[in-house]
Order: sequence, then structure tokens, then C-alpha cells
Amino acid sequence: MQMRLIPALILFLGSYFPLSLILLIQDIKESSWKAPLCRLASEYSCFLPEITNPWRAVGLLVICAASLITFMMMMRRLEAHSSLDVVDSKSVPNDLINYVFPYVVSFMGLDLGIDGKFYGFMLFIILMFIITYRSGQILMNPFLLVSGWQLYELNIVTEGHKRCVKALSKVQVKAGDHLESCLVHGIYVLHQGGK
Repeated sequence: MQMRLIPALILFLGSYFPLSLILLIQDIKESSWKAPLCRLASEYSCFLPEITNPWRAVGLLVICAASLITFMMMMRRLEAHSSLDVVDSKSVPNDLINYVFPYVVSFMGLDLGIDGKFYGFMLFIILMFIITYRSGQILMNPFLLVSGWQLYELNIVTEGHKRCVKALSKVQVKAGDHLESCLVHGIYVLHQGGK
């Protein structure tokens, strides 16, 4: 079962927060790198670096940061509503290559000030989202790993029914575990308290 579109988009955009930060840093004007950040003269003053394309660079950063914060808040608010017994468990390896391509592109001369390159990069990100979403690989996201979440494929028994499901957990899941969970858009989110 596939995640719904909006939560998947929030997860996808949140995972690119580091990339948006890299693009912002690359967009700082050369003169700002040479000028001191703060001056200790007769009056103390500090200056923010000048950004060549502030709407694009800061806009991407804000969108990715808001998505990241929203996703983290959503995951913290989840509460267990049911229990399940794990028959067998298989950790799903994380395919990082889909998330590495945009980082490589950012170091290959992406200039946020050139319309063609900027819109081409945006189209590339949109296509990456569509591919990862449609293929069901949206949960194979490096941000989830960094946050401590691991994706599992489980055979479980819940409410007297056997099922093969995908699950996210911050603890290692193995056969014989009895866990508390909640079902979010077709994905079981497992809680530590049930172990």
C-alpha cells in the first residue's frame, strides 16, 4: 500500500533540507565571503551575508525546513491504537541513490540566478518525487535513517488476521515481538512501549 500524496510530499521535501541549505550557501555573494560578519569598531555591528537570489534560495530553504518540522511533529504525535505480533521480520535496505542525484547536481554548476538551470532543477526534483512516490520507494528515505527510523517488511498477526505489511520502527524488530502500533496511510508505525 502506498503513502498518501501530501504526507509523502512532506517527507520528500523535508529530506532535502540539507540540499536547500547547501544551495543557500552557494548563493551567497562573493563579496560577503570576503567581508567580516561582525565589526568591532566604535559601535558593534553585524551584517547578514548578501544572497544573490534571495527569493529562490531562501524560498527553497523555508519550504524544506517547514516540511521537515511538519514531518517531525507528525511522527511525534502518533499514538499506538492496536497491537500486533511479528511472525517474521526483514529490514528493507535503503536505496540512497535517488536522493544523492540532486546533491550531485547542486555541485555541477547549478546557478539559482539562471532561469533555465533553476527551472530545470525544479523539474528534476518533481520527477524524482513522482518516481519515488509511484515506485513506493518514498519510505526509503535517508532522512528517516538519520532520524533513527528503519523500514521493515513484516509478516504479522493483528486482530486475528495474518498480513504482510511495511512498518517503520525506531527499535529493531524481530520475530516473536509483540508491539503496539498505529496505521498511518497504509504504513504501520511501531512504538517502543510495546516491546
